[in-house]
Amino acid sequence: MKKVWAYLEENLEEILMVILLAAFSIVMMAQVIARNIVGGGFTWAEEVCRYLFVYSGMLSVAYCIRKGLTIRVDAVYNFFPRPIKIAIELFAKSLTIAVYAYIAYKSIGLVRSTTSISAAMQLPIKYVYLSIPLGMGLGTIRGIQDLVRYCMSGFGKGEKP
Repeated sequence: MKKVWAYLEENLEEILMVILLAAFSIVMMAQVIARNIVGGGFTWAEEVCRYLFVYSGMLSVAYCIRKGLTIRVDAVYNFFPRPIKIAIELFAKSLTIAVYAYIAYKSIGLVRSTTSISAAMQLPIKYVYLSIPLGMGLGTIRGIQDLVRYCMSGFGKGEKP
């Protein structure tokens, strides 16, 4: 059981994004085939693809943090001495956690207050908006993990420049 948890801890977002993008591709291909062969498409296909894409985009926030793929401008950063680099890293990682946590918290109110329904599928839009607190909440967790990992590694001693 520990191996399963360790595998999920390492690859959860990647697994979910692959599933979502595979479903996106299958629905999109079915729509193209239906339009070109049958002569008419599905009324719901565009909405499903949009929602799958939104969820995969929100989950990619946590994935990028986990894999260290966040955006950073290194042109000036590399000129600083190591103590200043550590301070910048700690500030940036802490700010990222704070912003993601704030967005996750505030978006819960958006999910609760939304009452509209999608046009084609008659799906409550709150389920689409639920991707925001899920993605940002998972991003917050991964950000905390990243900060702890950075501190425990001796503030990035073993990292490549």
